[in-house]
This record gives sequence, structure tokens and C-alpha cells, in this order.
Amino acid sequence: MKDLAVILPEQRFQNCELCEQGQFLSIYRLSVRSSIESRPVLIHAHYSESLQTLLARLCDEYPAIWQQNTVYYFYMDMGGVYHHVEDAAWLRDKDQLIVTTIEDAELFPKLNLMAVHASLRPHVKLRPHQKEGVERMIFMEKVYRGGILADDMGLGKTLQTLTLILRQQPRLNVHAPTLIVVPSIAVGEQWADEIRSKTEFGSIPYFIYQEDNSYLLDQPVFRVVIVTYDRVRMEFKKYINGDNNCPLYKVDWYRIVLDESHKVRTLRTMLSDAVLQLRGKYKWCLSGTPIQNNITELYPIFAFLQVDINQKLKTNKSYMAELLKLHMIRRNISILHTESVLLPKQEIRITLEFTESERALYDYLEKLLYDQIVKNRKQGEMYTTFATTAILYLRLKQVCGHHMILLDKFPDLIPMAQAGAENEILDVFREDEEELIRERVYSEGLTEYEHVVGLMQSYYEQFGDLENQVNVTQLQKLKFIRHSTKVSWLINFLQNIMENNPTDKVVVVSQFVDLLNKVAEALSYSRIPHQLYHGGLSSYRRKQGLQMFNYDPKMRVMVMSLKAGGIGLNLQRANHMVVMDRWWNPATMDQAVARIHRMTQSKQTYIYTIVMKNTIEETILDDILTRKNKLFQMVVETDQDEAEEEIRPAEPQADIDEELEPFIYI
Repeated sequence: MKDLAVILPEQRFQNCELCEQGQFLSIYRLSVRSSIESRPVLIHAHYSESLQTLLARLCDEYPAIWQQNTVYYFYMDMGGVYHHVEDAAWLRDKDQLIVTTIEDAELFPKLNLMAVHASLRPHVKLRPHQKEGVERMIFMEKVYRGGILADDMGLGKTLQTLTLILRQQPRLNVHAPTLIVVPSIAVGEQWADEIRSKTEFGSIPYFIYQEDNSYLLDQPVFRVVIVTYDRVRMEFKKYINGDNNCPLYKVDWYRIVLDESHKVRTLRTMLSDAVLQLRGKYKWCLSGTPIQNNITELYPIFAFLQVDINQKLKTNKSYMAELLKLHMIRRNISILHTESVLLPKQEIRITLEFTESERALYDYLEKLLYDQIVKNRKQGEMYTTFATTAILYLRLKQVCGHHMILLDKFPDLIPMAQAGAENEILDVFREDEEELIRERVYSEGLTEYEHVVGLMQSYYEQFGDLENQVNVTQLQKLKFIRHSTKVSWLINFLQNIMENNPTDKVVVVSQFVDLLNKVAEALSYSRIPHQLYHGGLSSYRRKQGLQMFNYDPKMRVMVMSLKAGGIGLNLQRANHMVVMDRWWNPATMDQAVARIHRMTQSKQTYIYTIVMKNTIEETILDDILTRKNKLFQMVVETDQDEAEEEIRPAEPQADIDEELEPFIYI
């Protein structure tokens, strides 16, 4: 077999020298893996290139996978049958290659084309609630062609869905792929990791869909295609504009799974329209929070599932709750307590008091906010005054975290406040943030600001006007204070954890990237190793940070954006979470907490929420969160079994595919 080996010569080749010479017409595409179980990389090649030049480029572009001075063999993957490639002249567009040190193709594991043999790995055992969940999902596919898997975060929705795919897939010679739509590439990578680690090799061939590998959709061997919501939306824009290059909309999907399906909670948006236009036989929505603000969020979910809604009753909460229970599987995290799998989390509220100078800044901004609310009332909540109110509310929340967020952004704030230049301050705020606030307010349907402004108005009416004079001379001291009250508490807390709990890890979350950066600065100053994770970082840095936090025992602190950390990430290596500022929506908070308080957590979990005394964090947000929890309890957390008994048909009525050959292994 040595004559089939490809050895990289000593000469170093430049990356794609032929492209630099302008040879663009001789290009073809290749999908290349290092071994039978690895993820493919996508490259382009020229028909004039040899296997040696291809190997040189692989070593240059992917040094972590292919190394210099190593003997490699090229194989062509023909759907589980592998042939040696002796010359690059054999290669054609869209070929799938394996470039490996394995000399004999007979040593490759064989891919059995019968899905009936697909299974989980031997060490993967389903919990009782997961076994029940899979059986109910199979039943709901037969009766309703899908539904909503709304288990609490951390109960294994991903594993249950993969088990459903394993048990309910046709033979591999039938083109029947499942499309899994995810919020981000990072979440898609976690689905890929679950497939690799939980299922036997060859059980679920998959790839993550991107523009440069769309041709893989033509390969019937792939059973799962993972794609982001953003990619679906981008392709839908082309689709409605008459562009024929929209592969996602040319496939009749066997099954479509929307992960974190609450992302499509608003009807008549580009994203919800994009999802509704996908063609699928079976459809599933995965979300621990199927409703967050009001029952209208269920409309696009039911439209996707093709559930008929009585238009006369669609605003009736009781009717919508019953309809939801009929099409939903939901178990609370407390079920793990009865299975002795997970200890209840301990929630600890930390109430802190401002220093005099911090209090002076907060009170000054609150007085400005109060004046704007009064102005709103007099002018009938015109947009200009409403937007200013929203800006001031945002600034109040930031001041609760760290005063330097404002002072860095507005260096003249203190002199203007001491000079009594309130109008000039408002103008500066408006110039900086009005476009952002307009976008946030109208894209989110006025949700947070409507709640807050209405509650603050009634609060001030109940407890009277703000008459206390602010001591603006105290503001001068702020620029000499390195750490805010919250950050100072956090540093002391982390130092105590590092010293007394040598194996514990901590996740620190905030909704403000500016505060995350201040926390990171303080940690660096205190020499506490940490990783930073937020949407402003590259996907590579985020992925690298997660890996270091999860697998490096010395990396014990993760500083994370609430929104970035609230979707789909597994951080169960941590058992402490510090919430620097609460989000107004309890569902978002629950998602963040579920990153560490989940089924695979073996330690006691602690959730610390930091609240500044006598601020909107303590009064207004408490009220909002209480109201939203009541809505969620009313619509979602009623007795599901009773609803199913009333409406569920006695026997499955939908057709069952004759080609399906499910297997039993649980």
C-alpha cells in the first residue's frame, strides 16, 4: 500500500497559489475529513493540482488536523464504502474525501445502511422521564405529526429528540433528513457534540449547513442537517425575491425541529415567515419557555405545527392553555428531585447599599426619569418623551451595576449635573442612544419599556413625588472609586470561593457588555483567571473560552452575557451563578440559570442575585417578574394530564409510514 501514500515534500506551498494567478475557471469543491468520525472541512481545488498540493494546503490551513512530515492516504467516501484515491484526476466536484494515516481501508468501521440498527452508545442511559418523553413524542408524531417539547431547561430535550430521530427514521436509502434550526453556531456545535458522544457511529450522519456546503443536501446519507435561524432568514429573503439558489426551501424535510422555538414568537416577522415556509412532514418546537409575555406568542408556534385555532377564542387564556397542553410535553425540573438525580438549587438574594456618591448619581438620574414620566403623562406619551424615558431607565439600570459605565461614556456628565444642565444631559443621552432605543423599543413591541414606565408612573402616584434634593457635590468622588459596590462584593465573593472551595466554578452574568468588561477588568486587577463570553467576541474566541472553562481546572470563572449564555449552552461544570442584574423577563432568567442547574449537575447549585437597595432593581423589577410568573403559571403550568384526557383521541388517527422500522432499546 506504500505506493498509495501521499507524503508532503519538503518544499512549502503557498495557500492557493493558482487562485492568486487568476485561475478561477478550473475550481471544484471537496469535503475533507481526517478520519471516519471527524467533522469535514470544506476546501476548493483546481483540476491542475496534485494530491501533494492539496495535502500541502490542508497542512497550511488546518495545522491542528493535518501535520507536516506525516504520511497520509486519500480515500473517497462513497456512502460508507471507501476507495483509495491514487491521483487527483479521479476527483470531481462535491466529492467527499478522507485524508488519514490509516493505510488499509478495511480498518475503517463499516457504516450499516439499515437505520433499524441505529442506537445510542452503551454508556448512555435514558432517565425515566426521558423514556416517557420519547414514547409520548412517538405517539404525538402519529397523531398530530409533532408538537412542543417544553421540558424545563436541563431535563434533556436534545437527547430525547435525538432518540426520537433514531427510533423513527426510515432506511438510509430513503432521503428523509431532519432539519434542526438552532439560535447560533455555538448551539449547533453542541447538537453535533451530542450526536457524536451519545449515538453509535453511523446512527445519525449529520452536518452543519452553511452557504459553502449546501451541496451536501443532495447526499441521501445525511440524516440530520443543523442550521441557524439567521441562515434560514437569509435564505428566505432570497427565496421571496425569486432567487432559485435556496436549497433549504427545495427539500421536503422528513422532520423539522425548532430549538429554542420562542425565537419565532412574533407573527408576521421575517423570521417567523421564513420558518413557516419550510416544508416538513413532522414538526417539533423545543422550548423550556413556550410563552414569555402573552398568549399571542403561541400563534406562530401553532401556525408552524399546523394546529387550528378557534378565532373566536384565540384571546381566551383558558382555551389557549387547554390547546397548549394538548400539543405539549412538559415536565418540571423538580421531577429530578424525586428521581434523586438533582439537588434543588439554592437561590440567595444579596441586597447591597450604594455609597454616598453612587447614591447621589442614582438619585439624580431617577429625578430626571421622574420628570420625564410626568412629561409623558401631560403630553400623552409622545414618542420623543417616551424614548427619553426609556433611555433614562436604561441608564438607571447601568448605574446600579457600575457608575463608570456612564462616566466613561459621558465624561462631562458630572460637570453638567453640578451646573444644573438637565436639558443638556438629556440631549447628550438622546444623541447617543435614540436610534438604538427606537430599534429596541419597536422591534420588541415596547415590551420592557411599556411594563416599566406604566409601573413607575403608578408607583410615583402611589408614593408621591420625588422631593429630596440630590447632593451633587458627592458626584465628584465617583471618578476616584475603582470598583462599584456590586463589583467589590463580587471580587470578595470570588476570592472566598477560590480559597475555600477549590473545585467549584462560577458563572457571572449580566445583560450589559459594558458591565461585563468592568468585571473582567476587576478580575484581571485581582489576578483571578477568567473567560469572557458575549456576542461581541468572535465565534472562535467564544468556543475557545467555553472549552477552557469546562475542561481547565484552573479556569474557574466565566463572565457571560445574559442573552448569550441564556440559549443552549451547557455550563454544568459550574455550580455557582452570580446574576449582576436581573432581566425583566423571568423566562430569560430561567434559561440562564438552567445552564448550570441541569440533569448532569452533580453538585449543589447556588444562584446569587445582586440587588441594590431602594432602586428600580428592588421595586419595579420585583413587580414585573411577579406578574409574568403568574401568566406563565396560568397558561403553561396547569395539569397537563387533565387537558389531554379531555381532548386527546382514543386511538392514533394519522397514517403511519410503512417504511419506518423503529427499534426498542430502552
